[in-house]
Amino acid sequence: MRSLLRITPSFIQGSAGKLFSIHYAPSSITSESECIVVAPSFAEEMNRCRYMGTLLAQQLSQQNFGFLSVDAYGTGDSEGEFESSSWEQSCKDLKTAVSYACTLGYQQISILGVRLGALQAIQTSVEINNLKRLIFWQPVINGQAALTQFLRIKIAASMQRNEKTETTQELEIQIENGQHISVSGYEVGPDLFKGIKAAKFETYLDAVSLPVGWFTVISSADRKTPRGDIMMIEKWRQKGVVVNHREVIGPPFWLAHERTLVPELVDATVRYVTESI
Repeated sequence: MRSLLRITPSFIQGSAGKLFSIHYAPSSITSESECIVVAPSFAEEMNRCRYMGTLLAQQLSQQNFGFLSVDAYGTGDSEGEFESSSWEQSCKDLKTAVSYACTLGYQQISILGVRLGALQAIQTSVEINNLKRLIFWQPVINGQAALTQFLRIKIAASMQRNEKTETTQELEIQIENGQHISVSGYEVGPDLFKGIKAAKFETYLDAVSLPVGWFTVISSADRKTPRGDIMMIEKWRQKGVVVNHREVIGPPFWLAHERTLVPELVDATVRYVTESI
């Protein structure tokens, strides 16, 4: 099957610079073909999630789906440095990716938001006409929570090196005062920090009416989807949004240092998109 894959890497023009893209095409692109455009996760999580995206792309392309991954400005193989990236620019680049998918011939386009990318997907979706659906993998529903977790990585690293440690609040004050904070080799600047901090699912609850496929990875059968996620799903459903929530048992692939795969998540996603055509 892999030998039949049509994979095209290319650079496309974004509003801030050239963006690296990889397109997995079906055997032919017709009016019925759907393209899944990825809104990736943040910093090192983006790298850890890449191969899961590749597995999904390989399966989808055999089902007449396209799959498009575009690195935002300042990330991956796109132009720019991470320290100059911003939340606003990343959202613009996601819209550029969707527009590019249209030029490839797709008339049906959906967005797969991975972790923090789910927040970008929901925020960007309100500015894009005619999206088919949103798909979330382990979505982060509150940017502040993601930032706090990210800053704790820096604090833990400082403790291991017996360096002076700072609180998350002290680190936030430094960034809000215009400084960059280095966390695991990533320079996080004020624009990116403030954008993530302000991002919340709750803000767009009334604006989104698209069908949603929401996938939660739990470590074992006796674990449950986080309560905050369940509450958000129920709020959406009460507003008439069709939310298809599925739990998949597997390891937290977005956190593991070694390549960690959850093929069950890929299989469940393929079943969801093919069943709801």
